Amino acid sequence: MRSRILARVVAVTALGVALAACNNSSDPVGSVAAGPATGDAAKIQAADGNRFTPATLELPAGEEVTIQITNSDDAAHDFAVEAAGLNTGTIQAGAVATATFTVPEGTTKFKCTFHRGMTGTIKGVDQAQG
Repeated sequence: MRSRILARVVAVTALGVALAACNNSSDPVGSVAAGPATGDAAKIQAADGNRFTPATLELPAGEEVTIQITNSDDAAHDFAVEAAGLNTGTIQAGAVATATFTVPEGTTKFKCTFHRGMTGTIKGVDQAQG
């Protein structure tokens, strides 16, 4: 009796973990939108192999910028910049989203919250020194 209960608990736990792993979705946070940018935008792709290309963006520190993220992969992704308090929400395969924020000075990380290791860097470049 005890072994049957334990087996059921293990099975239910495993099912819950498997379902959670398949639930690649996130909610939009910050100044984000679905669809392509309407003006100038830095462009990045969520690409096959759970990577962003390019993995590094150099953007003007202190300036408000828009980044257009195109999901060219078969899997859903998102684009999150925790330091700027934003997340595009889920970007389905083949879809496009935009994120607008003020670029901090120095180095800021971005990531896909669905795929560990799918990260990149924004370098806030001082335009006065350029």
